[in-house]
Amino acid sequence: MKLQKNLGGGAARLAAIWTEFYSPDALPDRRDFTLSRLGAVASCFMALRKDGAGGLVVVQSGTAIDHLWGRNMVGAGSQNMALMQDVNLADEKALAALDQPCGIHVGRKLRKASGVELKHETLYLPVESDKGRLLLSATDFEDSNYTRGMLGDSSPIVGGEMYFVHFVDLGYGTPEAEVRAVA
Repeated sequence: MKLQKNLGGGAARLAAIWTEFYSPDALPDRRDFTLSRLGAVASCFMALRKDGAGGLVVVQSGTAIDHLWGRNMVGAGSQNMALMQDVNLADEKALAALDQPCGIHVGRKLRKASGVELKHETLYLPVESDKGRLLLSATDFEDSNYTRGMLGDSSPIVGGEMYFVHFVDLGYGTPEAEVRAVA
């Protein structure tokens, strides 16, 4: 499986760990993704699970992700991390990837109130846990200074756009075609 092809550093590291523990009979276990194994990727790492209302909730978020959104994201619903124009698409794709295990590769540009634009790509991969299936993600920012905390911009996100989003077949297929379009 060539999951790491065309991925940035953090996403490639997440994919490498996922591939290391992949089996055609079972998804990797969440416990395989320790902070020591993730290393520097941990700051741009996030874990999401289904909530009781049929959406997604953040169960772990790294410091770069928290800084991006201006708060600790643990406990936040995914609708709090999506832009108005893509909230349904993001949840629809993530929930579909949990039901039929596959990855999701997303490219976005976010605009902050300060005028700063953050272009980034995120890879989401499914894993099993003792509380059910999760999606783990790693985000790679085009401006590597962001992950080092050098931008220091905590202004809120006011807009942005997805410029690509697609499912990644991990050996289990991908969801139906009608879920694939970008908003």
